Amino acid sequence: MMEQSLSTHTSQEVNATAQWNVLAVDDEAGVLRSLQRMLRAGPFRLFPAKTAKDGLFLMTEHSFDIVISDMRMPEMSGAEFLAEVADTYPETIRILMTGYSDLESTIQAVNQGRIHHYIQKPWDNSALLETLEQATEKLSLRRENQRLLNKVEQQNSELRLLNEGLEDKVQKRTQQIRRALTQLERVNRQVKDNLRSTIRVFYNLICLNKDSGGGDALKVAELCRLLAAEMGLDKRQVRDIHLAGLLNELGLIALDKRTLYAPFYALSPEDQHRYREHPVHAHLALAPAIGLADVALIIKHQYERFDGEGVPERLEGEVIPIGARILAVARDYIHALSGRSHRSRYSVKGALALLATNAGLAYDASIIALLPKVVPQLEYDALHDNERVVSVAQLEPGMKLSRNVLNNNDILLLPEGHRITSDSLRRLHAFGRKEQQPLEIHVFEHGGR
Repeated sequence: MMEQSLSTHTSQEVNATAQWNVLAVDDEAGVLRSLQRMLRAGPFRLFPAKTAKDGLFLMTEHSFDIVISDMRMPEMSGAEFLAEVADTYPETIRILMTGYSDLESTIQAVNQGRIHHYIQKPWDNSALLETLEQATEKLSLRRENQRLLNKVEQQNSELRLLNEGLEDKVQKRTQQIRRALTQLERVNRQVKDNLRSTIRVFYNLICLNKDSGGGDALKVAELCRLLAAEMGLDKRQVRDIHLAGLLNELGLIALDKRTLYAPFYALSPEDQHRYREHPVHAHLALAPAIGLADVALIIKHQYERFDGEGVPERLEGEVIPIGARILAVARDYIHALSGRSHRSRYSVKGALALLATNAGLAYDASIIALLPKVVPQLEYDALHDNERVVSVAQLEPGMKLSRNVLNNNDILLLPEGHRITSDSLRRLHAFGRKEQQPLEIHVFEHGGR
């Protein structure tokens, strides 16, 4: 049974044996020594370099997973160095270390060096270690996805060879079908012995589509498990509800691009209805997996409403499967935090209040009542405050950005967490006058902390 989230399990499996090569470039010897002391006991092997030139030479001698660079260095800046690393070694995770006053330089480095993270000096060891752990998790998942893609390509190649050898005679085709059925029966036996592997394949299919909620699905699944356990359901039910949360968006693969790519809140009522049909597609796709029949049923009915106004069968109250009622609450809570269902993201407090307004209508009120108790157990880096969308004209000094401000070409104008100043406000107004393009700016509702 998958009692823990898939991402945690994968991270623990990989990081238990992996050794990650880290290149650190800084012209201050003290900084390099501090990094060596901090990473000595972990799964990281640090290679120090005092100049960008030395760093580039080391990269020709060794394979590096992560590169950390200071911004201010002689001969070549961190932005220039990371840009060259990005061009030559695009798979490497790039981290910039910079002083608090280097806002303009940091923006330049993000755009020029295409960095993944930046750390302010002086750094906090725990924050830096957390950043490195996130980097290794990303690398691990990337490698796992590549392994699965290679496996799919190999299987497709084998299928092509098999199809090329097919004869026109019905008897031979029948024999091949029988062999395929025999193989399918063998695969089904393997699936029963290793259900976790099967679920991982389905999950990776979801993640192959960048517009489906692969990352959110892990959090939805974990919240489903917590709620089901809190309600005292048996282990089999808890497992099925957890898996339904993980695969709740499997049917999105069947949607047309126009419906899938637009934010849900921007869809017309007709398109929203069409979007909510994706659980029916998932139910059909899971039909051959007999061992997942209960999981498929939970997914199918996740958009039923407690008041009987939902889809696809307008079930009402406790007639709706308990797993589907739990999934609806977990899904909409996580989507409120991540901004999937609304134009702006909600804080934990805001998301709880949002769902509570629909207790007894869209949701089972008894499950809503359990949310405040189980949410603290959920590992989710949620906003501390609701966010709202404003125009440049509505911006005021002191407001704090809850997301990066990007232009239409995804060039970073201001980073997430920046507190608006008179200078940055003046630059945004100048950009709007010059480029004649509206900017969508997300700020914290009460100014941030």
